[in-house]
Amino acid sequence: MRNTALILIIALIVPALLADKGKNYNKENVCQELKAIGIEKFKEMFTVLYSQKFPNGTFEEVNCVADEMTKLAEKCCKDDASPDCYDKGATEISEKSCGKASPFPKHPGIEQCCTLQGHERKLCLASLRYSADELPSLIEPTNEEICTEYTQYKKNYSVRYVYEFARRHRNIPAGFVLNATQHHVRMAERCCHPAVKISCFLEEKLQMGSSNIFLRFLSNVCNNQVNLKSYKFGLSAYYGNLLGLPFEDASAISSRFQSGLEKCCLQPQPECIIEELTSFQKVLCSESKLNAMSEDFQKCCRKSALDTLPCVDDLGRQPHQHPHVADPVSSQLCEEVQPHGIDRYLFLIGVKHSSISLPVLTTVLDRIKHTVTACCSSADVTACLTEKDSKLKKTTALLSKLDDTCSQYFKQIQSERGQTQAQAWVHLTTSCCSKHSPAQLCQKLTEDVMNYDNDTGV
Repeated sequence: MRNTALILIIALIVPALLADKGKNYNKENVCQELKAIGIEKFKEMFTVLYSQKFPNGTFEEVNCVADEMTKLAEKCCKDDASPDCYDKGATEISEKSCGKASPFPKHPGIEQCCTLQGHERKLCLASLRYSADELPSLIEPTNEEICTEYTQYKKNYSVRYVYEFARRHRNIPAGFVLNATQHHVRMAERCCHPAVKISCFLEEKLQMGSSNIFLRFLSNVCNNQVNLKSYKFGLSAYYGNLLGLPFEDASAISSRFQSGLEKCCLQPQPECIIEELTSFQKVLCSESKLNAMSEDFQKCCRKSALDTLPCVDDLGRQPHQHPHVADPVSSQLCEEVQPHGIDRYLFLIGVKHSSISLPVLTTVLDRIKHTVTACCSSADVTACLTEKDSKLKKTTALLSKLDDTCSQYFKQIQSERGQTQAQAWVHLTTSCCSKHSPAQLCQKLTEDVMNYDNDTGV
């Protein structure tokens, strides 16, 4: 129920309010949430959601829209509030969003929404989501900086930290942001009075160490889930070379993992993702597979569920021997009698490359998938695949080059094609060889490298 209420709120409480039947029901859910956590926590939740939705907005802009939505909920939860209170309030807020002097965040695409009217405008505004390259990760402030900020902004230090943390972790459940903020503020309260105490900070940070590692893992995988177009193909290859699994087993595990992320990453409350990842740990560490795995993998599986997954994520990957990819690509990939033909083809390509981060691998596999799928829909499948064969070979060769480059990590690549392309390679490798590479940025940089080689375009 609580998830439902918060999702309705973040969507400007529009879609389910169209039917008279839904109005009182939704009011009950929203007001139940407000009563359960109190007005201050209610606004903090709004601040998280809108910081994630509008990470390019200033603190003042995000705070303003969170304040407006909190006031709307508070007003409409009164006993004497009219049944259409939310609908009217959301309309007024949408009109304010489109005003020239709007105090709300200036989201890319808002102008197009503002050409619409009524319900369509509210739906458009609710669906906006920031999609530019990732903001830099939140740099951990020094102990002295924490205390300076805490002393300067003691009254609203918590909400300011919520804003900064949420806008840099845009795709994780809002509840985790609030939990992290609560721990951080507790640390500041304990350690910044009467003076900075190094031992106090050390003690607090050690206590938060495990949760911070999990949060970094969760932020990375949810960011990939939200932003990568063909994430499941990259995941399948990832688990194939991490665990030495055949296509069927790797696909089953990756599908199980991705379905959990898809279901829960953008849910405000953390219970959904905790339940899904706990369940996934049991699949990953099942008794039937465990004895065949490395000692390091078994050690990870002996940890608690939420510590297991970051531990496994940090294990080294090795390419494994799998059946050779057909050369040239066969039209049998397109036939219904060969189940998952294209998926298997992408797996066999991807599983050989263990040094490439998932954003890079997924971007290349997505290009290959697009080409093969287009040929499967053409009038003459064989002729189309024959025509595209050389380009497919060049793209898979590029994947091998990327793999080799990332295995050397930050070594610069000198290219006979010129300094611009060389810089593109350096930018890609310095930004994207890490397994925690930012999804959207690495997707763009990988596409840039592929596009520099005109012969590779498919």
